[in-house]
Amino acid sequence: MILDVSTFSRAMGEFTATALLMIVGCMGVAMSFPDEAGFLVGSFQYGLTVCIVVHVFGCISGAHANPCVSISCCILGHIAMDMMLAYVACQLAGGLAGYYFLMAMLPAAVIEHNYPAVCVHDPMAELSNFQLLAIEFILTSVLVLGWCALWDVRNDNCPDSAPIRMGLLVTACGIAGNNLTGASMNPVKTLIPLLFDDYRGTFYPQLAGQALAAVLVPCIWCTAFANSDKPIETVHGRPKRT
Repeated sequence: MILDVSTFSRAMGEFTATALLMIVGCMGVAMSFPDEAGFLVGSFQYGLTVCIVVHVFGCISGAHANPCVSISCCILGHIAMDMMLAYVACQLAGGLAGYYFLMAMLPAAVIEHNYPAVCVHDPMAELSNFQLLAIEFILTSVLVLGWCALWDVRNDNCPDSAPIRMGLLVTACGIAGNNLTGASMNPVKTLIPLLFDDYRGTFYPQLAGQALAAVLVPCIWCTAFANSDKPIETVHGRPKRT
């Protein structure tokens, strides 16, 4: 990794993207007070925030804003290992800064109203640790699959819709799993709020599911779905008939 203006810009892009994801996304979740449709509002809010982040920072750093996405991107060979580590470090720092500013901006009454904490969801009590891991693995796998498809050269002709596609994907996963595991799909979103609150609930299975998806899904994509088509042979600039 060469420390130049481009590298600094990419690192700052990941820092800012993750900070905004925590501020805007968790602010919407904090204001969707627990009621019958609260998880729907929170899921749509978080999905729309992903749209914003991908639209603004996609051209700068790729707008990963998620260590799982950066790890998968590295395994697929799109970024180097040292750049991936820099991305993850900036994402953790950005998430920490974003959540700190969010907590400073929210009124005390809103913070107290969010149980167990702002942007923290208690998993369903009836679920075992294995079930929590499996559900979070599936949800994070869907997210990573979406990114793998976005990076594929066969999708190069439709980059303009990327923010909408990724936002809808995150929204769908949030609606499906919010009441089960919290549908975080992001280690930053899972870990950072715990540093500010005395949370004693279960979160290790969710982290394990996220990490497993970040490693396994790109390997499966390379094996089963990668583009293996041979380039068309040409004769004098025209496609060769076979």
